[in-house]
Order: sequence, then structure tokens, then C-alpha cells
Amino acid sequence: MRNNSDKVKFASPAWAEVDLDRLHHNVDLIHGAAGVPLLPVIKANAYGHGANTLARELSRRREVAALCVWTIQEARALRAEGIKSRILALGGAAPEEAKLAMDLGVEPVVGSARHARALAHAAGRNQAVVHLKLDTGMARLGADLQEAFDVFTQVAQIKNLRLAGLMTHFSSAGASKKESRGQVESFDEVIGALGAAGHTVPPCHAANTAGLFLHPEARYQLVRPGIGLYGIQEFSGPDVGLKPVLSLKARVSWIRNVSKGQTVSYEGMWKSPGKRRVAVASLGYADGYSRILSNRVHGIINGRKVRQIGVICMDVSMFDVTRAEALEGDVMTVIGEEGVHHVGALDLARAAGTISYEILCKIGNRVRRIYHRSGKIDRKHTSRVFITESY
Repeated sequence: MRNNSDKVKFASPAWAEVDLDRLHHNVDLIHGAAGVPLLPVIKANAYGHGANTLARELSRRREVAALCVWTIQEARALRAEGIKSRILALGGAAPEEAKLAMDLGVEPVVGSARHARALAHAAGRNQAVVHLKLDTGMARLGADLQEAFDVFTQVAQIKNLRLAGLMTHFSSAGASKKESRGQVESFDEVIGALGAAGHTVPPCHAANTAGLFLHPEARYQLVRPGIGLYGIQEFSGPDVGLKPVLSLKARVSWIRNVSKGQTVSYEGMWKSPGKRRVAVASLGYADGYSRILSNRVHGIINGRKVRQIGVICMDVSMFDVTRAEALEGDVMTVIGEEGVHHVGALDLARAAGTISYEILCKIGNRVRRIYHRSGKIDRKHTSRVFITESY
């Protein structure tokens, strides 16, 4: 019988382990498939993985042409961390952020000549660098196709402005090949018309992870991988070999015994069918382990897959460990691998009726990120505050 004297002690009750070797494996795989430079998407804290560290890792790769964020504030945070790479702001720049964007050397995405002129004005004597986005089917951001030629012509004529890219975005690259082919054809028509009119067309980019694997014709001169960097294959088809980068774990803070008929957690949604041992893990919906997952998912503890039971609380969640040898201080894995068992972000996404992007992006700031390289903690990227020396 084990005791808890051999437990690894963490300075944080919940943490995410980020495998940098797997990140680089995925970069190699994606670049090998695309054959063109990459614009890695690290918005939303690198999909929950930690934008500062991943920016440092990716900016050293020769295959990486620039990093993509959504907001100017995300770009500002990277510059404050010493990241000197080119940075695209996919969400553009609000008028009040235009000067800041130019001062930071960020390349905002624009969808109109008006946006482009505002940035050129904010740049002053410097040169504004922008990417023009065309709306080929999202009905979200970008110039309408009917206006694309005229908008491009106007933007190209703006003084002290350089058009560094022409882009679009797929609405369903992993689900509808017909829809994506239609978007590619629309994009190609604009590119062809611009070339025929004598315009110099800048590097084009359209493909996300699904797009670059499923639609070779959409690779153009650059690709924008997002979820694939983090090892998630959201599109159907043969396994392309991506490796999940993040594991999510929590310490068991309490073990208790419950009797037949006793309910666990709020609202009595789970009633014990008999005598059961219940582990309370220090991870809840405030940390990104969504309440909607209640009674629908599993964890892994000491090599055994166990069922999550009861309503997931703000700070804790409960698991039936009756058939698992579990002690207080043990580690519960809710995303990741242990032994022969695996619980992936895709599993949680299916249980929640959503996508893996949302599962990963919701992992909160209370969850400490611990970075691994070659099977060991990379202490350069992992603060001492996050772990104790006994880790």
C-alpha cells in the first residue's frame, strides 16, 4: 500500500505541461506538408499554451516568416517580452491603436482603403505595413469580393504604405471541401484580375491547418497554421501525425468515502449507486474545466481511467476512484496521456458540443504552465514560482 510521502509537490494545485519537443515536431510536419514559410497563429495566449514562450520558440525557426496575433495589445505584450519577429495583427487596429501599432512595428490586417489610410497617417514619416483581407465566404472581416479590385488599387496607391500580403480565411476548411474550393476560386479570380491589370500582387495566404493539409491549391506563398501547431487534428481523414502539445493536470486535494444514495456536488445530479471512493481534484470551471462537462468525461490517475462525477465546481471537480489506487496528493490528468490511456482536448470538445480550440483557449491564468524539453522541465521558460524543487 502506498503512502503519500512519495508525492510530487507542486506550488500550484493545477497546471498545464507544454511539451516543446512536440511543438517543434508539429512545426516540422506542417512545414513539410506546406512547403512554404509559416505564419504561426499564437493569438489567445497561443490557444492556452502560453504566447510568450511559444513566440520565443517559433521566432527562432527559419520556416517562420512572422507570428500572428489578434489584437494590438497581444502584439504589445510580445514586444514587451523582447520578441522582435514580424507580427501580424489579424484583428486589425482600432483608430485609437493605429499609432501604437505603427510604433510597435506591427502589420495590421485591413479590409478597406479607409483603414489603410488611417494607419499610413499614424505612421508619420515611417512606412505602414499592412495585409489586405478579402471576404471570400465568411461574411465577417475583409473587403467584399465585388469591391476587392478597387480596394486593392486604392490601398496600393497610398504613400508611405507597403502592402505585405493579400489574404482570406476559410469558413469550413475541415468540413466542406466544396465550400473551400469555391473560396479558393474566388480568391484566385481576384489575384488573376490584379495581375492582368499590371498590379504587383504581394505574397498571398489563406490556408489554416485544415486548409494546408486538405487543399494544396490554397497554400500560395504562405500558410497560417493554428490548431495544428498544438497537435490537434480537427479535420477528418487519415491521421497526419500531429502530436498534442499540452496536458492538463491537477492535484487531488481530498479523498472521501460516500454511501449508496448519497449525492455528490451541487444539485444532486450524481447519486452514488453504492459505496464509492471520491477524489476531489483542484481544478474547476474557473480554470477552464467547463461545467458543461459534468458527468460526461474521464480523468486518468495512476494509470487508471476514472469517471468524473457530479457537477464541476468553480474550483474543484470530483472523480470516482473506487477502482483506482488513489491518495491525496496524487495527480489527476484531465487532458493528456498516462500509460495506455488518453484523454484529448477533442474528447472534451465532443462532450461539450464544441471544438478543441475553445477547450484549450479557456484554460485560465490560475493554471500554471510548465514547459518540458527532452523529457525534463525547461527551467528557462518555467518560473520557479510554479514548481517546487521536488518536482
